[in-house]
Amino acid sequence: MRDDEQDRPDQQAGPGWRDRLRAWWHGEQGFGPKVEDFRSAAETPAEPEPPKPSDEPDIAAWSPRRQQIVQLLFGEGLHQPGGEALIRALTAPLALNPNMSVTELGCGMGGMTRLLAREGIWVDAYEPDDALSEAALALARREGIKQRTNIKHALLDDVQFKRRSLDAVLSKEGLMSVQDKRLLLAKLRAAMKPGGQLMFTDFLLTGPEGSRVYEVWMEREPVKPVLLSPDDLQSELETLGFTVMYLEDVTDEYKSAVLDAFARYAADIKLRASSVEESERDWVIAEGEHWAIRISAMDARIIRLYRCFCRVND
Repeated sequence: MRDDEQDRPDQQAGPGWRDRLRAWWHGEQGFGPKVEDFRSAAETPAEPEPPKPSDEPDIAAWSPRRQQIVQLLFGEGLHQPGGEALIRALTAPLALNPNMSVTELGCGMGGMTRLLAREGIWVDAYEPDDALSEAALALARREGIKQRTNIKHALLDDVQFKRRSLDAVLSKEGLMSVQDKRLLLAKLRAAMKPGGQLMFTDFLLTGPEGSRVYEVWMEREPVKPVLLSPDDLQSELETLGFTVMYLEDVTDEYKSAVLDAFARYAADIKLRASSVEESERDWVIAEGEHWAIRISAMDARIIRLYRCFCRVND
């Protein structure tokens, strides 16, 4: 993409996204897959609409309402796209067992932590957002697996680990809030046992920070990320003594998961028709706008999502 194209926010991520999302809602050309027009069912039901809830859409924090909406999109107990399929892509190569010391960083609502706990793995999990950590604890209790999880609310920059105490560390898009990733990686390296494994996905910087697309994306992110480039990340890991098994771009896989989530939701609301509240629609559109702007930055190759797998040999 040419620089002049990247600097045109009307084509990438600026004003107009909300209109495009509303068009998508009605099956017109816009964000996400095309769906049939169901305006008559979703917007003009035969019965009078209930009063509009007072809570306005706001993705600046993980309110109970936002948690409810993302679970409608991504699945029960999940706040990110991809579901079990993308979680398995992280956990399967590690061959985890109940004798290992396993840590998850940025566990969110605890989807990966609970999956591992159901398989008999003991997991220490850290989440910087207090609302998400509370939700993760509540979901673990509800599933009866709280005893296998140690979920803590903590800023990831502040977490301390015992030396040579960890067999495996995982994170699924949980590192965006980390302000000093180099320091965190150094602490993890010191905490790894011989043969320890580090597996994570993270957004990396792959384009110019001065572009308009970058500025719009950064402005609209609720938590301001600090990004490394793929080369800087690999260099830092190798300098610390990690053996990088692979560092791969999985953006297309991730983008498909986002679009599939909205497609499933669109199919669901067609069935629910008049039971879809105006408030729910507005929240979904706000969430969709958030993801649309992220996807614009990914499509412009300003940021890309990478999956990284490392080992420690000593």
